[in-house]
Amino acid sequence: MENVRPSTNPSGANSPSSCPNGLDNLNDRFEQLVKRKKPPLCVAEPLAAIPSWPTTMRGTPNACLRSALFAGIQGNERIAYKKRTLLASVDGIDVRYLGVQLNQSDLDVWLHIVHLSRQQLPGFSVTFSAYALLKALGKGTGKSQHEWLKEAMARLGGAFVEMTFHDRDSFGEKGFLRYYRDETTQRYVVELTESMLRLFEDGYTHIEFAQRQKLRKQPLALWLHGFLSSHAAPYPLKISTIHRLSGSGAQTLRDFKYRLRKAVGALVAIGAIDSFVVDGDSLKIKKTPTPSQQRYLDSK
Repeated sequence: MENVRPSTNPSGANSPSSCPNGLDNLNDRFEQLVKRKKPPLCVAEPLAAIPSWPTTMRGTPNACLRSALFAGIQGNERIAYKKRTLLASVDGIDVRYLGVQLNQSDLDVWLHIVHLSRQQLPGFSVTFSAYALLKALGKGTGKSQHEWLKEAMARLGGAFVEMTFHDRDSFGEKGFLRYYRDETTQRYVVELTESMLRLFEDGYTHIEFAQRQKLRKQPLALWLHGFLSSHAAPYPLKISTIHRLSGSGAQTLRDFKYRLRKAVGALVAIGAIDSFVVDGDSLKIKKTPTPSQQRYLDSK
């Protein structure tokens, strides 16, 4: 039997010819109103390239160093943000986050992958073995370390981050990266998400990798190292402000002040800063600026 599609308009009652001011006319008018009311969409131009830096450095967006996005906490202190949450950050940067809290070890993983990708165009994938990445970060290469890396990659891939700069531009992205892993060879193919790479456009800092390696397993010292590296001449900071910005899990300021003294002491020991003074609720840092930071200070 031949299938015959029944007419949806047997009477022609809704046709333009029978109803000149009908549905089609209303649709046209509605579309015109929408075009008139809707502001033009501002489309961000794609990145031309990732900035480059020396092999001994790790390029890090200032937004990652001056906020609680990568907290200065131990892994067992992580919390899960179950709704889009505003994190502590310096003026000019709003960071909203949804997902399992990231810490400095997660930042190490992301920074190394960015480091491997720094001479490629955004959108190109980078390939590496789990063994090579773990060795580069100074970690062991046993089963537990491979599982640690898988967890870090999952956190970086699953996080939702929204950044707003100076109440002007907002970038939102599900994940810092996307990846494929060969379970036999444990090789990764990773693509960095472009919105997160855009953080470099609002300023970034060269982190001395050798110094950072000396601070392993000292999350607050790692956070402070990044924060202070991003300032040519650190200004006195309230301890309560550092407590917020670092995302610390310390329940009291007294406990945090104890942790803070140990952390800045570790920075003095590796030569990252010259000296420090804790005066009441204030931390004063003295550090020698890098050559590029000195040029910046001289130009002011």
